[in-house]
Amino acid sequence: MVTTADGKQIVAADPERDQIYFVDAVGMNKLHTRELNGGDEPGRVVEDAAGRIHVVLRGANAIATLGTDPDSTITRRDVCAVPRGIAYDRARDQLHIACGEGKLLTLKAAPAETTPVRTLRLDSDLRDVLVRDDKLFVSRFRAAELIVLSGEGDVLERHSPARFASVEARNVAERSPTTGVCSSTQTMVNVESIPNVAWRVIDVPAQGVTMLHQRSRTEEIQITRGGYGNNKGCGGGIVEVSMTKGLDTDAPSTADLKLLALAVDIAADPSGQLLAVVAPGNHGGLTQVEIEQLQFGSEMDLESGPISDDRGLAPCMTGRGLPDPQGQATAVTFVSADTLAVQTREPAAISFYDLHSSTLRKSVSLDDTSTLDTGHTVFHVRTGAGLACASCHPEAGDDGHVWTFQGIGPRRTQTLRGGLLGTEPLHWNGDMKDFSTLMSEVFVGRMSGFQPSAAEAEALADWLDSQPALHAPASDTAAAERGRLLFESTQVGCATCHAGDHLTNNMTVNVNTGADLQVPSLKGVRFRSPLMHDGCAADLKERLTDATCGGGDDHGHTSQLSPEELSDLVAYLETL
Repeated sequence: MVTTADGKQIVAADPERDQIYFVDAVGMNKLHTRELNGGDEPGRVVEDAAGRIHVVLRGANAIATLGTDPDSTITRRDVCAVPRGIAYDRARDQLHIACGEGKLLTLKAAPAETTPVRTLRLDSDLRDVLVRDDKLFVSRFRAAELIVLSGEGDVLERHSPARFASVEARNVAERSPTTGVCSSTQTMVNVESIPNVAWRVIDVPAQGVTMLHQRSRTEEIQITRGGYGNNKGCGGGIVEVSMTKGLDTDAPSTADLKLLALAVDIAADPSGQLLAVVAPGNHGGLTQVEIEQLQFGSEMDLESGPISDDRGLAPCMTGRGLPDPQGQATAVTFVSADTLAVQTREPAAISFYDLHSSTLRKSVSLDDTSTLDTGHTVFHVRTGAGLACASCHPEAGDDGHVWTFQGIGPRRTQTLRGGLLGTEPLHWNGDMKDFSTLMSEVFVGRMSGFQPSAAEAEALADWLDSQPALHAPASDTAAAERGRLLFESTQVGCATCHAGDHLTNNMTVNVNTGADLQVPSLKGVRFRSPLMHDGCAADLKERLTDATCGGGDDHGHTSQLSPEELSDLVAYLETL
């Protein structure tokens, strides 16, 4: 969702209904709706100098270009397999499109220009792209990394929010060795976390690049009831919502967004002094829309010294909440320094807020058609542990984080995309016999979620099962075909276990990895680094060449392959 440069209109994309809405930002009335093709899944929106609107079509591997007039032509251009971010370069009249498979494409803004001016190949997992003067800033989604590029496309710098440490009070139960009586004492413990899942990156006037991201714990996680956290004040959960401002500067600073779960969008007012954040995870609960003044605490890098009680990190930001919109907030934009607009997905509406009085002025209906999906709602709702399912499984995928679970050890978050039903038993250890068991043990137990009805649990399972795996075609089709023959050969043996529609035989086996583990699906494996249950492989090449990570020749037979053959096998795996 964006406000046009003249401040007169709001343009909002609706991925559920495959529509684009134009709203009068001054009169606060809907102007018209533009219909797209089914499955287009419109996402990020930008406006160019000519007033044209460009929309990323996440489900169609394309972008759409149209005018603000209801009769304007909609032009489509194919761009890449997994388009995500888009930015307009005013100085060059160009569009930059960031793609999940690692491409950064540059096109002329004019819709008749279909051939890319330039294609850069960067790391996978690209998300947002920004333009400032002669630099480009590209974010990586799960890695929460900012890549800084020159105008010529050279990588200049890489920035990530700092690893954080804080001190928390914990109740510790101890049994007296003399009396045998148990007692509880409070102790201060050091807690550290690392940044991941950069939901949104924007360029804030006079502040620099600001990233809305998460922080995930690195300490050992309890798997008992309520083990994933609590809902007491600021912090306490294994995933925290955070914001880092000035990420491209020498003095970035980070703060937590208190009481918010799964915050997905952020906007800055024209002066850069106010930020607005929306959190669909708080639907039906705490305040979803918060206006935060830029009052950040100081960062503390774990490498800078020992942790002490007076060196806490990422304090809660102070700010003021606004009344909840009547629905699940998903996008936000400033109309002016005085007016904020918030988009909700169900019902489809835009709510206008007066920032002087902190009141809701008006809600504008965008479409009366309901797309309510109980499974989607359950997946994104905040639980008593202070997080949602989507906190660790963003967009039904994975956060790329390796957790350490008590009594289990390191386990990388598994993706839920590509068809979940039919791959039981679930979890790396195969200890969850079916989805109902997983809901009871994890959602209700460890996450302190509500007890879902059978219908709600079934709806969630069905919604997850419908989320497709991310996919990108081969850049070298000949190499991928040679890799397919290797994959299916008895000499290499990959297809012995990774076969069928789900590319898994659903077995729980030990392939010299230290434990009996579930054979994972390989669908979308190129988008799931790090790989293996403990994240020991940074990418597919490392998985196949590092005998200490992945079981060596007990996990397929690849040691005899030449470098060229290994490259071919990777090329094929990247197409799955």
